[in-house]
Parts: sequence; structure tokens; C-alpha cells
Amino acid sequence: MLINIEKIKSCESIKLKLPEHIFDEYIQNVCEYFALLENINNVKPGEAVDVVSALVSFREYFDIETEWERLTLHTLDTLRKGINRSFFDKISVFGGMAQVAFSVSALSLAAPKIEPFLKSVNEILLNNLAEYLGGAEKEDFYTLGNYEVINGLSGPLRYLLDFSDDEKMNEMAKKIIDIFIKRSKDKTILGKKVPGWHYYTSEVESSFMNEQATNGVVNYGVSHGMGGPLAALAIAYNKGFRTEGLLEAINGLISEYMNVLYYVNDIAYFPGRITFEQYVGNEEFAKAPSQMSWCYGSVGILRALYISGNLLSNEKVKQFAQDELIKIAKMELSDYQLMQPIVCHGYIGTAAILNLMYLDTNRIEFLQKTTEMLEASVVLNIERFVENEKQLANVRNTTFRVSLHNHLEGYNGIMQTALSIIKGHPTENEERLLMI
Repeated sequence: MLINIEKIKSCESIKLKLPEHIFDEYIQNVCEYFALLENINNVKPGEAVDVVSALVSFREYFDIETEWERLTLHTLDTLRKGINRSFFDKISVFGGMAQVAFSVSALSLAAPKIEPFLKSVNEILLNNLAEYLGGAEKEDFYTLGNYEVINGLSGPLRYLLDFSDDEKMNEMAKKIIDIFIKRSKDKTILGKKVPGWHYYTSEVESSFMNEQATNGVVNYGVSHGMGGPLAALAIAYNKGFRTEGLLEAINGLISEYMNVLYYVNDIAYFPGRITFEQYVGNEEFAKAPSQMSWCYGSVGILRALYISGNLLSNEKVKQFAQDELIKIAKMELSDYQLMQPIVCHGYIGTAAILNLMYLDTNRIEFLQKTTEMLEASVVLNIERFVENEKQLANVRNTTFRVSLHNHLEGYNGIMQTALSIIKGHPTENEERLLMI
């Protein structure tokens, strides 16, 4: 067995105490996940980047240090091969070079000998970003949803902001900030004023939509919408960037969210992705309760508002977000409309946000709901996790797919996020999600 159970049980850095039987099940599930790595040759490049992250998170609990080193070196080799074969998206923090950079950077803190590899990864990312931003000279660039967290520029910007002493990284961060500031200016579509963040959906995104969006959309989500730039720009401001128009861009985003806020049973909700026609009032959008998730739910959006209010010393926005999240924390778990334990739109991702709110505010309501969500997430072993995903696919009439090593939608993310929660120590994964 790769993981030493007693090392986890006796770990002094664990802050959040789960009921003993729940904690025991979690430990067994961690061991079951790492047992998969005994067949390390089966790990593919796209999985390796999340496996590296898991190896960093659980290093102290390995029974034998040399086994950790062997698995880590093998996984890094798989990662290198993927990079050399251009397997990874050029900039994305999910399946792309920015994610590779986040994972390798975290590993370099645990294993400084790989810093030369990190340097080469950073160079590749900078080159890819320079190539990508070459398109910003054309106006078409500003009609796309390329500012988002998942596949756009908000994720890479968050990574760059951790390197304040690196001139090249700072310069690239400034270029992205400049683009976001330009993007923040209102524009006119068919004679109607809309936010500059309005964009036209890609063919892939359109295929997942129920509505026709010939005239584009305004997206309020964190994963694919304006929540990413809001958090990223606020963090940039806090890191010392003072580009002209930056503060106005952040405040404009805050105002945009406050203008579309609506309540159902005294709980705050926001639209997800709405069409141009819905935005300008020609068509209605449903003002109904929605999933309390990171990606598109009120929990993720309110966390972005809390971050911006906190970092800009805007007490009104900060207090608003905190108060609304407290009301959400008091809701029944069944009212969250979550059907999966995963990070993206499941229990563990929402638990991570509420736990961060607890760490920031010390409000017991956040701790209580975090614990409840943890208990609902970590008890699922791999077999039950896969079966749950299969049943959901049948209910939704979608293709069944599951990746145990994927952080955002897989088992890896549940195990890692649970550990960061119970230790009260956020990791690079929470950074990638713009939670911190």
C-alpha cells in the first residue's frame, strides 16, 4: 500500500475533525485511489498533470519516500512527453500549459531540483501566451469568450500573478490586464448597450445551449463567464498593478452582477449565460433557483464578489457577499440541487468555497455546511462514484464518461480538495479555480 493510514490519522496539521467513521472511509478511499497509481504506466499525459498535483498533496502520507519519488519522476516523464507532443492546449488552466505550470510550480516547492523544468514550462507558457495575444490586434478577438477561467485568459493571469519578482511574467500579466480593461468597456449591438464582456458562442458551446444565440450572450458564470476576470483583476490590483482603468473595470463588473441579482425565498441568485435578447429585455430568462456550485452558481459568484470587495477594501460588497453566503450555508443540502460529489458542479467544490469563507470569517455556519458536504462527498469509494456517474448519464441521456484522475470532474479532485479542506490549507488547485 502506497499510503500509510496511520500517518494520516496522526497528522497534526488536520484542523477539521470529521466523525471517526467518515474519516476512516475517506482514508480508505484515498488508499484506493493511490492504488491505481501502482499501474503508473496506465496514466496518460492528460491525466499526469492532475496526478502530479495529487502526489504533491499526499506526499507526507506515503509509506516509503522512494516510492513517492519513483511515481513522481515517472509521472513527470509522462508530462514531458505530452508537452513535446503538443498534447496540451496552449494556455488553458484545465488541460493546458497553464495547468501544467500550476502543478509543476507546486511540485517545485516540494522538490526544488525540478526548478529547471519549471523554468522551461514557464517559458513555453509565456511563448504560447505571446502567440495567443497576437490576435488581440484584431477586433474579432474581443467578440470571443476568451477571458474565461477554463480555457481563456483568467486562469493564466492568476498563475502569472504569483511571480511578482519575474519581469517577463509581470509584463505578460500586464498585457492580459490591458486586454481585460479594453474588454470592460461597454459596446453597442443592434443599437443596444451591452457589457464589453458580451461574446458570440463557439460552435461547441452553441451545441450545449437550448436557446439560439445568433446575437451573442452575456455570461455571468465563474468557469466560463465574467466571474473569472472579476476575481483575477481584483487579485492583480491587490498585487500592486495600477494600470489606468483597472479599478473602473473591477467596479464595472461588480455593478453588472449587482444589477442582475434576483432573490427566490430570500436567497440570492444570478443568471447563468443569457442571450443578447434576454439581456436587453426583449425576451425573459427564468429567475428560478439554480445549482449552488462553483462553475455557474451563486456560491462561486458570491465568492468572486467577496474576493473583490475584500481586496479593494469595499466593505459594502464584501459584507453583502458574506451575508448572502451565510444564508446559503443555512439552506438544506437538498436545496443546493447538486447531484455529484465533484469539484466543478458538485458538493466538494462548493464545500471548498464555504470552507474558505470559514477561514476568512470564522463564521460557524460555513464550517457546519462544509462538514456536511464533506461527509456527503468523501464516503463514496471509486465503485460507487463510477456508478453514480453512470446513473446520471442515463438520467440525462448523455454519453457516460468518467475520469478518475481528473481534478475538475473526477475522483482525484474529491480526494485532493477534501484534504485541503480538512487541513485548512488551500492549494494551487483553489488558485486555478480563482477561489483565492
